[in-house]
Amino acid sequence: MINEAVTVADAVRTRLERSLLAGDYSAGAVLKDSHVAQQLGVARPTARVAVQSLIADGFLERETGRSARVRRFSVQDVADIFLVRRLIEFEAVRSVCRGADMGPIRESLARFSEVSDNQDWETAAQADMGFHSAVVGAADSPRLSRLFQTISTEIRLLMALLRPRYLHVSTLHDEHTELLNALIAGNAQKALKLWAAHLDDAEAFLSTRTQEELSREH
Repeated sequence: MINEAVTVADAVRTRLERSLLAGDYSAGAVLKDSHVAQQLGVARPTARVAVQSLIADGFLERETGRSARVRRFSVQDVADIFLVRRLIEFEAVRSVCRGADMGPIRESLARFSEVSDNQDWETAAQADMGFHSAVVGAADSPRLSRLFQTISTEIRLLMALLRPRYLHVSTLHDEHTELLNALIAGNAQKALKLWAAHLDDAEAFLSTRTQEELSREH
């Protein structure tokens, strides 16, 4: 028998998660259970289950006795996340350039190609994450993939903050096309140089935006 309450809570969680990843909520924004319930037309206990699920997965944070807030990042957090991304993705790039099944990576870029400029940012961010996940997966290292998975929520939340950097999704897609072409050529040095520039640009933008948001809070 399907538990209807759990099913509704899952639907609420999915809707909230998509809104978070689309950048509809600013970092530190309060998400009260009562407001979520009223906004989505569900019972407060159902909203509470959905919010708690997002807290458990790292999308939201809640201090004792306070309402949940959208996860906030410091400049140091951004630097640390990108440090780990480089360790994982650079090793994956080296492995792929030595020889790997490019099929899943090509397929991920093909899905990215289907995202138009007028679609929501969450769809574009999902396509971006899908590409990078496919590259790490192509390295055929279960431990490398698990390590990437541990920072995937943080990467996705930072992607929401990256939204103003790309006025057109096609610009982001073209960057990934260039990355794929370097992998196909098997030129690890060129691929790593492009990867570094891609991640450096994102980190610089996010560091600046994070600092600006922290300044507005004080």
